[in-house]
Amino acid sequence: MKKLRKFVLNIFIILIISVLIFSLSGCYSAQSIDDLTYAIALGIDKGEHNNLAITVQFTFPNASEGGSSGETAPTIINTVECSSINSGISLLNSYTSKEINLSHCKIIVFSEELATLGIGEEIFTLSNQVEIRPDSNIIISKSSAKEYIENSKPELENLVAKYYELTSYSQEYVGFTENITLSDFFNKLNTTYVEPIAILGNGKKLELLTSNNSNDSNDELNIVAGQIPITEYNRESENIGIAVFKEDSMVGELTAIETMFHLILTNNFESGIITLSNPLKENSTIDVALYSHKNTSIKTELINNSPFSSIDIKLNARLLSVNQNSGDFGTEEIKELESLINSFLQESILNYLYKTSKEFESDIDGIGKSLLTKFKTMDEWNNYDWSNNYKNTFFKVNVTTNVKSSFLLSS
Repeated sequence: MKKLRKFVLNIFIILIISVLIFSLSGCYSAQSIDDLTYAIALGIDKGEHNNLAITVQFTFPNASEGGSSGETAPTIINTVECSSINSGISLLNSYTSKEINLSHCKIIVFSEELATLGIGEEIFTLSNQVEIRPDSNIIISKSSAKEYIENSKPELENLVAKYYELTSYSQEYVGFTENITLSDFFNKLNTTYVEPIAILGNGKKLELLTSNNSNDSNDELNIVAGQIPITEYNRESENIGIAVFKEDSMVGELTAIETMFHLILTNNFESGIITLSNPLKENSTIDVALYSHKNTSIKTELINNSPFSSIDIKLNARLLSVNQNSGDFGTEEIKELESLINSFLQESILNYLYKTSKEFESDIDGIGKSLLTKFKTMDEWNNYDWSNNYKNTFFKVNVTTNVKSSFLLSS
């Protein structure tokens, strides 16, 4: 019995020693943080001598220190022409002294030139990359992707990575762009009732649109990336508007105010500002802040085999252009202003919807999702071919706005 106990004890000791040996021994393939170089931005252009031109912006493990106060942390930008994204990364790996790691990549930028040709293969390749996070933003640059990255110089941040992370969130307080990620694009690319979109960006200033003398006080919002009328600036890159896709090819773009309409229709709108004619004073305008009130209701049905979509929008509003005459806004004036806001939004959103259906033929607002329930099976839905029938859709838009008069100054 003693021999058996001694034998069991010896086996137990051997097992413990074995576990300790393996747990304390280093793994041959393990990598230290010092062995890696971290990509924070990936740019993809059409190549001149090969299929693609890949631009990668690197940062370093100690870049979070940001140097002295107000000094932007340094980055390195490398570009290589290649046949595919994976081959490009491999070529850059053979050039750099450290292995490229994509787990901290914040943005993926495609040039408009490449996007119009189709980026489906690249999107699937990126989605299949274990390192790349699905919440990386997808940006379509009107300039080259390389120019966008080179001219992205943060003014209020020391870290370029933090700058990339924060810029898309202006959706929450402006409504002129949307926080669109790799997973968003990939999922919409693989559905049959909505088309993909991407953030519209630009790496260099463009010419402003000439005025059409239309007396529309919101003309200043009919701009896209590269046209923001800022005269003093330290960087040329900017994001404003949305790139519209049909399947994997870019077919158009939304201006700042059209992007706001898109957010309202897709229930991603939080707040934004429009400018209207002042009903109490001739040749005067009034700024109105819009806020989400209730989710937009979209009901679509087939009438004589043509889609008919009825859209109901409910918003809250607050007057921003208050002055000594604001007390003149009584109950009747508030109702008149609400009617003015409703009419403006109804007409503008209706024009926007017909632009997406007739000009782009791309259902980026998910109108088809409300029609999907009218079909008994997915085979029936697929045979209906919504992607090519969206252009036949008729729309009816109803907007109800509640102006919060309690914010007005009183005499």
